[in-house]
Amino acid sequence: MLLYYVIIGLLNPSWKFNLVYWPAGFMLAMLFTGKIWKRLKRLGRVTGREIKSSTLGRILIGLSWGLGFIIGWVLIPRLDPGVNLESNLATGFLTFIALSVLAMWLVFARFDPRETEREIIPAFLLPAIGIPCAMKMEAGAITWAGFIVALSFTLTILWYLYSAFKAIER
Repeated sequence: MLLYYVIIGLLNPSWKFNLVYWPAGFMLAMLFTGKIWKRLKRLGRVTGREIKSSTLGRILIGLSWGLGFIIGWVLIPRLDPGVNLESNLATGFLTFIALSVLAMWLVFARFDPRETEREIIPAFLLPAIGIPCAMKMEAGAITWAGFIVALSFTLTILWYLYSAFKAIER
């Protein structure tokens, strides 16, 4: 996501760039996530804590992102909640991230409530908190929303790293 802003700032590509960048970025992220998941499962076997995944869980996570996409990128901008088109898009973007990650977190919690990952909370809470501000911004709203999401994901990653090192210390 941050690479996107760097490219946009340096090259100012046409809107068609989005049609290539985001699908390619999503596929790369899924490939990387798959490799991490395999290592995590191997680590679970070594430590005696088998990590399971379910087809239903994967489907529900996919649906959470699909629903978030429809609400955030299609419905919200059409409702015209902001002061201009840019604030509408920023509001939609933040809604997309907040709803998608929240729904994904709820899927994780349903499959094992004792193991609910608190670390992911900033990834949906900060974008949700940013929605009212994005609605009122007359300029720079979409860039600001992007940085709110980047901050929320950074805090999530830092919290996960902290938890991982804390677990290693035990």
